[in-house]
Amino acid sequence: MKTFLSLLLLVPALAVSAQNRNGASNGAGAGAGVGVGAGAGVRASNPCPNSGSPSDCPVAAINPAQPTSLGVADLTFAIEEERVAHDLYAAAFARWNLRVFSNIAESETRHADALIQLAATVGVQPPPAQPGAYVTDDLRSLYTQLLALVNESETAALQAGALVEETDIADLRRLALRATDEASKAVIAQLSSASVNHLSAFVRNLAARGVVYAPKVLSAEEFAGMIAAPGGRGGKGGAGMGGGGANGFRGGR
Repeated sequence: MKTFLSLLLLVPALAVSAQNRNGASNGAGAGAGVGVGAGAGVRASNPCPNSGSPSDCPVAAINPAQPTSLGVADLTFAIEEERVAHDLYAAAFARWNLRVFSNIAESETRHADALIQLAATVGVQPPPAQPGAYVTDDLRSLYTQLLALVNESETAALQAGALVEETDIADLRRLALRATDEASKAVIAQLSSASVNHLSAFVRNLAARGVVYAPKVLSAEEFAGMIAAPGGRGGKGGAGMGGGGANGFRGGR
């Protein structure tokens, strides 16, 4: 998976690229995916409301049957990327006590678990889960940079959350290009759908505070389409979340 991210928020720019990661993306482990037959047991078409509630974005039960087509490096990076999101949101909830962070943090744990199940089909054990401690150097640096935003203010924390979800969407797209089995594709599609809804939840929270969020990873057109789509604007508001949606302070790639 290739990742590129430039942060022009309230901290110096940080470039995150898979080309600089330890262990190139051609890791071991080839084959087909998880579930029985073509992704059985995984519902890729199950959209989740964007309230930020973990119960709104379930990851369908997975019954590993065949090895995933994803490589070891890709699996490890994807798992750790979900953990970075969880760890940042958990820290944000502890700092600001906003339910959107606790709800989405729980969802991120479920997403990491789904990827861990895929990894298990090729005997890949994920690194131990510990906030701030990641095998991937770029993700460790990203966590440190965004944690500073999380601790700065509620608004900065919400902006960091939106940026994380944008990045996750872009990375999941690239991961989908590497997956050749239907079950892995279905899991990735479901995680992507959830990330779109999480992005929308953060955007709505920012709008409720009078902040317009501008995309920094996605194009303006695709970002607007995601926010305007039924999955991006529908669903419950969620206690402690606020409503509305738009675009935030400036940044770029």
